[in-house]
Amino acid sequence: MDNFSVRSERNFHNLIVKPNHMYLLDKPNGYASTMVKSSLSHQMRFTVQVLEEELYAASDPHVLQIKLLGDDSREPSSWKLFADGACVADGSGAFARECFCEGAEVFLDLCRDALRAAELRQWSQREYELLSAARGIAMV
Repeated sequence: MDNFSVRSERNFHNLIVKPNHMYLLDKPNGYASTMVKSSLSHQMRFTVQVLEEELYAASDPHVLQIKLLGDDSREPSSWKLFADGACVADGSGAFARECFCEGAEVFLDLCRDALRAAELRQWSQREYELLSAARGIAMV
């Protein structure tokens, strides 16, 4: 072996990288959707949407919003979870990523636990619809 091949063997066969694999709650179904759905911010928003739908189906409707903070739209530096206008949980983007690296539903379970701990008021169907409409107006 000449010096170049020895050097290339040493430099290129010791590159073992174990990336943190993020489990996705919203599974992609193609290349384009993989680009969107593999971002932490999308998974966090989707998780909150799933939880809101789950609560609605269980006749315990609450209007949920997640506010993602930071300069990078795909990787938030921090987040806040609001339920019916009150902040019930917050944390760092790194913590949220760790949740998704542990399992797809870990962040969902965390949000569920935060809502239970907040002991929110029970809303009627009509009140929920009004709050939901107000959220839609505020987003515009």
